[in-house]
Amino acid sequence: MANKILTPITLWSGFDDTLPVEATVLEERTEEKMLLRAVRFPGRAVGGERVNIFARSGMPAEGNSFPALLVLPDYESTADETLIRRFVRKGYVVLMPDYRGKYTDGDFNYTAYPQSISYANYKEAGEHLDFAEPSAKETCWYEWTAVARYCVKYLQSLPYVGKIGVIGTKAGGDIAFQLAATAEGLSCAIPVCAGGWRAYRGVHKFGENTELAMNDERYRFLAGVDAQAYAQYVKCPVLMLCASNDTRFDADRAFDTFARINPAMDKTFFFSARYCDCIGNTGMKDLDLFVDKYLKDREVFIPAPVEISIEEDEGELVARIRFDPNGEVTYCEVYLSEDTENSALRNWTRCELKREEGEDEQIFRLNAYKKSTRVFAFAKAKYSCGFAVSSKIAVKKPDKVYTNMTDKCRILYSSENKFDSFVLDDPSQKVMADCFLDAGDAPIRMIKGPHGINGIYSPFGLKLFRIGEERFRPTPNALLKLDVYSAAPGILRICVGASKNGVLEKYFCYLRLSGGECWADRVLYAKDFKTEENRPLSQFSDANYITFSSEGEFCINNLLWL
Repeated sequence: MANKILTPITLWSGFDDTLPVEATVLEERTEEKMLLRAVRFPGRAVGGERVNIFARSGMPAEGNSFPALLVLPDYESTADETLIRRFVRKGYVVLMPDYRGKYTDGDFNYTAYPQSISYANYKEAGEHLDFAEPSAKETCWYEWTAVARYCVKYLQSLPYVGKIGVIGTKAGGDIAFQLAATAEGLSCAIPVCAGGWRAYRGVHKFGENTELAMNDERYRFLAGVDAQAYAQYVKCPVLMLCASNDTRFDADRAFDTFARINPAMDKTFFFSARYCDCIGNTGMKDLDLFVDKYLKDREVFIPAPVEISIEEDEGELVARIRFDPNGEVTYCEVYLSEDTENSALRNWTRCELKREEGEDEQIFRLNAYKKSTRVFAFAKAKYSCGFAVSSKIAVKKPDKVYTNMTDKCRILYSSENKFDSFVLDDPSQKVMADCFLDAGDAPIRMIKGPHGINGIYSPFGLKLFRIGEERFRPTPNALLKLDVYSAAPGILRICVGASKNGVLEKYFCYLRLSGGECWADRVLYAKDFKTEENRPLSQFSDANYITFSSEGEFCINNLLWL
């Protein structure tokens, strides 16, 4: 099989998932009308051994028939009981396996792989994670999808389980694509923060060098491992949920994966705007509606993705947005970014509505910087049914200066802009399964400070990519001014992420806040920011982003260059 390029069809055609899957219950308890278990059951045969799968499960304690969700975590995570409980409360049987294998000493709750495929343990994966050598079958992805195949078989063996869907987060989303294309009996699939094109990591779709250096191994990986290769073969409806600033894949390519999904299947797409590596409440609402429709047979309208084009209108640069005519749109938002090749570092700015054209079309102004060389835009729309969908990320190289283009600006943020452009710095403490932000209240909000002046705040810290856009890029000797308010004494940690020669480094500055009912006016030099090795930042113009965080509550306003 060496040097043989295997497609999803040829790779999985001989897979045997007919072996028995009798489970052993390791622990069982009933809490809050939920039956929670830890189980083991056998997976595929490897020589004379079988993979020993560990999983956690949950189900409602009352009732005799339920739809089921197979939840596949990221390869750096394992079963998350918080997420299991969430879906059990909604009436689902939930199975969440460990597939990463042995991870930490002293923890025995993991899937055990035979020694001959020890690379299926994530920490032993080595090149089997990113290379198909000698073929796609000798990758950890093959073994992880095999675990998922036997998880489906286990769920199908339970007499109280009806329809089955799969949710996969990050690497689990890539596995969900493989599963949806190769397994029988799935009713829906939801890849979350999984855009495909792993072979292209670091090769930006709209960068200077967009072509991947190809050889036989790269062809093998692209044909038999990458999610987009499986998209055309999926056998069930698919909802893709992605984050606009995901660091694990190129958001520009995510819609390319979506476009390849089998057109015979229902499918739709949503970007969580200004989210990094996780999705928020709107994406979670989509997920709930999607599984309700395809697993519980509820009447839910699933809109098609928004259509977007960047064009000229009356001398202005605009985005023309078209909606699904079968639904009623309750709101639409369009986001603009400029020049940044790396989608994870883009500053997404809300655009203003210029006019409506009938019920199913709107035009938004793209007020880009007059010296921008490339403009990006995407739209999201919510329908009266509660479902939200997005467009692809459209791109255009401006061929002239449009009348609505803007000049350079030294104001990074003012409370007059409310929430514009900020994202969450570190929401990990509230993220379920390393992917779902369960924030409750609005994660970014305005706080009223002294003299009735508002500032912006998030309990997860604040992050701003605007500092890296050419329109807002400072002169080499610029100073950074900000106003900060904190009622109680504390420490505000400010971090600047700056790139030099393609290497991103973090520089920190710690401001002592005295507290009290007053705004503190601070002016900072680049040299005030230092790495952990105490090397100073040479100039702010190298910055890609800036973050603000503190253990206590704080808010900032009037962030600008001097």
